[in-house]
Amino acid sequence: MKRRILATLLAATAVMVSLAQVRWLETEHDFGAFNEDDGKVSTEFKFVNDSESPVTIDHVRSSCGCTVPQYSKATVNHGDTAAITVVYNPSGRPGRFSKSLMVKLSNDSTEKLLIKGVVIGAQNTLRSRFPVTAGPIRLRGNMVTFGAVKTGKIKSQFVEVYNSSHSPVVPRWTDIPQYLRVTAAHETVQPGEQGVYSFVLAPTKSTPYGILTDSLTLNVPGEPPFRFEIAAIVEEDFSGLTEKQLADAPRIITDTDMLDFGDFFRTGQPITRQLRVTNTGKNDLLIRRVHTSEPGFTVKAPFSKLKKGKSGTVTVTFDPASFSAPLLNSRLQVITNDPSHPLTTIRLVGIPHDF
Repeated sequence: MKRRILATLLAATAVMVSLAQVRWLETEHDFGAFNEDDGKVSTEFKFVNDSESPVTIDHVRSSCGCTVPQYSKATVNHGDTAAITVVYNPSGRPGRFSKSLMVKLSNDSTEKLLIKGVVIGAQNTLRSRFPVTAGPIRLRGNMVTFGAVKTGKIKSQFVEVYNSSHSPVVPRWTDIPQYLRVTAAHETVQPGEQGVYSFVLAPTKSTPYGILTDSLTLNVPGEPPFRFEIAAIVEEDFSGLTEKQLADAPRIITDTDMLDFGDFFRTGQPITRQLRVTNTGKNDLLIRRVHTSEPGFTVKAPFSKLKKGKSGTVTVTFDPASFSAPLLNSRLQVITNDPSHPLTTIRLVGIPHDF
């Protein structure tokens, strides 16, 4: 029995020694940075059979279809060298890559091979994936949208940039609004690599309610400043109100849901209309914002609070000279702390007389 166990151990040891004697000269290769337009790149991984038994390459499996192994299944005798050629196709794959291959030999040994590098994207690829240009820095767009953001809450989005040059670039964001925070995992964007910025929107007391549009500046060394837009909808958070607070809340009523500016000449004089706002609730109605994004309008609300039962007048003035669309059909937003109707929309209509 002891002899049988000893023989088994000796056989296992012999197999381990045999496996260890298949010696790989290299198991990792870095292509460095190269242009996508240069086409496919390749490298060779070699091993020497130092064992007493012949071996063959059973199979090689790649982690990606962009990485193709080429090899022979011929027998590799003692002292001979075999090679596996690995070809990487960078087409449509700008940026850093890392791909692995698993090699299995006939003696049941396995080896993991790794290739890596950085692809400097071709112009056609970059135009489709990063169409916006700020010098060597490419972006997916010139705006980030946050959607609806509640007051007292935060919301984040990620902005990706790509360095299309062969040199490191250190972009800088300036003119950042006070309610926005911009951070980066790495300040320097290496050649052919992407940089990711975290944009965190946290509305403050001074942040306008409703539709919010703003901008900040991306500065790339040696290039003109690049204007980057942001957009969001800031909404009041009523989720913490109790049933009593909801019952005692303010209530907004307007005397109309449309302001009609009639037929007008584009060269005519400004036209004024008025909107009456009333609080029918039990607590003060706070006017958060009265706003329209339509050009040519001036809005004046001389009050920011209406007590129970009180009313106020909003004056809306339209200048036809600043209007170029074929038809006036826009919206005026009245944003208040009425939890049942925080946004009241008033239509702004009219027809250019000379169109």
